[in-house]
Amino acid sequence: MPTSAPAAAVAASGFHPAFAFLGLGLALAVLAGLRWDARRGFQVGFAALFVGLLWLAAYDGRPGWGVESFLRIDPLVAVVQGLAARALETACLLSLLLVAVSVVMGRVFCSHACPLGALLDLSDRFLGRRQGLKENRESYLRARPAKHAVLLVLLFAGLAGTNLLGFVDPIALATRFAAVLFYPFGLLLQSAGLDALRPVSEWLGWIGLQYTELPSPAFDGAAWTFLLLAALLLLGRLQPRFWCRHLCPLGSGLGWLGRFAPYRRRVNESCTACNRCTRACPTGAIHEGGKAFDRHECIVCRGCAGVCPEDAIRFGFAARKADTDAARPGPGLARRGFLASALGGLAAGLPLGADRAHPRPGQRPHADVLRPPGAVPEPEFLDRCVRCGECMRACLTNCLQPDWQRTGLEGLWTPVAVMRQGSCEHTCHVCGQVCPTGAIRALPLPEKQHAKLGTAVIRKERCIAWAQDRRCLICDEVCPYNAIYAVRDAAHKAGLPVVEQKRCAGCGTCEKRCPVAGEAAILVTPHGELRLATGSYVAEAALLGYDFQAKGGALPDQVFDPRPRAGDAPQRLEPGLPYPGPDAPPGPDGKPALPPGIEAEGDDALPALPPGIDPDA
Repeated sequence: MPTSAPAAAVAASGFHPAFAFLGLGLALAVLAGLRWDARRGFQVGFAALFVGLLWLAAYDGRPGWGVESFLRIDPLVAVVQGLAARALETACLLSLLLVAVSVVMGRVFCSHACPLGALLDLSDRFLGRRQGLKENRESYLRARPAKHAVLLVLLFAGLAGTNLLGFVDPIALATRFAAVLFYPFGLLLQSAGLDALRPVSEWLGWIGLQYTELPSPAFDGAAWTFLLLAALLLLGRLQPRFWCRHLCPLGSGLGWLGRFAPYRRRVNESCTACNRCTRACPTGAIHEGGKAFDRHECIVCRGCAGVCPEDAIRFGFAARKADTDAARPGPGLARRGFLASALGGLAAGLPLGADRAHPRPGQRPHADVLRPPGAVPEPEFLDRCVRCGECMRACLTNCLQPDWQRTGLEGLWTPVAVMRQGSCEHTCHVCGQVCPTGAIRALPLPEKQHAKLGTAVIRKERCIAWAQDRRCLICDEVCPYNAIYAVRDAAHKAGLPVVEQKRCAGCGTCEKRCPVAGEAAILVTPHGELRLATGSYVAEAALLGYDFQAKGGALPDQVFDPRPRAGDAPQRLEPGLPYPGPDAPPGPDGKPALPPGIEAEGDDALPALPPGIDPDA
């Protein structure tokens, strides 16, 4: 695990494998465009870009290179989190590019660039079934306005101060699937391949390959996330791109933006009404007869033009004299449906906001979770976070996990720091760099190191030293901030760990490394956490008297006294001193006192002094 140099310095040090992947993806995109059509080429290219950017969202990647760009071009993310947080993240203005493309060309993003759409197309190729003429066009036709209702629920819930994007936004869903499912599965396959190569590497003498180990990240609730993905893919058994036809709110929004797009489908007089295009349309947008189509449903995939035997269909900006422009608006919400969706959004947003402020009885308070370093205060954090999982993928130690029960329904899938899973590496600040909405601030490394996550608390009833009077100071040894030291009292022979709260940054290294089975004997709690929406963490920590100087800096005054007496307050032990100094008081028997962790039962047990050292000097 890296322990020095910020991510930017590590990233700039050499070639990253993702670059080779992107090059291969570009080559496959060109090949797919030449072999099939331009849309397939764009799909392959954008899918490779999506995976490559997610690969680069890591400590040893390029986290500052806009790896969250797919989320930032999503206008739904910009609008809904802006409404919920009452503030627009400047970087989300990048979504205006997609807005402009949609106004000119309609839902072209859905067919050419959407990562979830590409996954659904691939799945439908293997899991889907052939559709008849009327089945493809007419089945579930009444359900198509549901995506408009979902869009309205999102917008009005945002007005009520609740961000529900993590449940239905296709880019957020695709990112979470990739981060929580595909990324760990890919590493698992790499590890299996590495294990298969070990006998060969031993025979060839490749020592480095024999001892290479890959991380094995795991995420809470991965099984439930897999079930959600499986449900979306299996909907293709009902109709191709069922999600895009009936449920996708982004598709609904882009359809409204492209309602009068000049680039559209046109049919000339040579059409024979063979209905091949009607059967082949992946969204059922083409009416029987092949000429009329629903503008709102068309994703500009050009598949109808590819199957037309008469070459009667073309896509373009200007209509020829012989072209028929039979565009229709498509299924929409009636006034009653509009009102019901708007009220449903308000009804969902207002109670969830109240649930945030007043947790149910028996539920852990929402403040009793550890958020990533640099996370803005909790109410604003819940409004900004889109539950995409980008920070969890980027986390160096697998510390960040999706929450499932501690923060209520509104906090579902939000990132929490689970220190028993992995500590927060104090030289890493990647999570803030990859967050697309500012829910986690992009802090420079010194600022991040002062973003106190909480304070470690020792559970004496589980601690080996406190409960069993056995020597164990692992938490003291591994603490990167020198926040833990040892004391002695009259009731214990072993040194007892104590936490100095002003020096504890809540990194969780002690909790992760605690040898107690099950729940650790030292836990990081949110007590004393430092979360700022604006301003300097370094300045705020100084005002509060925090001292987060890592090991190697000046230590506070320490006293070593091996002679505890009944009624005395515990005395602090000086760690790391091999032998007492010349001013150290002698032990009860008049002999030199031993340092912490060394016990003598007789003269033979005394440690030998190094050559040339006079014990009486």
